[in-house]
Amino acid sequence: MILLKVLLENLKIKDATFFHRATVGEVQALSINLVRSGFIRVPRGYLNFLSLSDGLVWNGLELFSCGQHERSGTVFSQPDLFSYQTKYGLGQFFSKYLVLGRAPEYLICYVSTDKSYHLIDRWHLKTVLKFPRFSDLLYYLTH
Repeated sequence: MILLKVLLENLKIKDATFFHRATVGEVQALSINLVRSGFIRVPRGYLNFLSLSDGLVWNGLELFSCGQHERSGTVFSQPDLFSYQTKYGLGQFFSKYLVLGRAPEYLICYVSTDKSYHLIDRWHLKTVLKFPRFSDLLYYLTH
């Protein structure tokens, strides 16, 4: 969790957009909705992130939140995890995947079969890189 906090502090210096911390109730509601709808649970590493910032936007990187965030006066809307999973009908290929966010060329996923975080090529839907911890993935995407 220390590396995650340091990474987020560095992103604040780089003018990343952060949101309020997710509450325990928001995280529980998200988890219940995901599991009831047949999706996998939010992994602990990402839960740690949500407890520090409920989503993130920086330099083309979007990490989804417990609840949707809208920026007043613009068309920008930060997607939430549950809506993203259900809106796009990601199909059988993603049955063991939870899409946590997106970057210009990647979907950012947690894969339950190997309990790791994957960068998936958005066009070919193939894993490009995988990481054992969320903080490792965030470090890669921000450096």
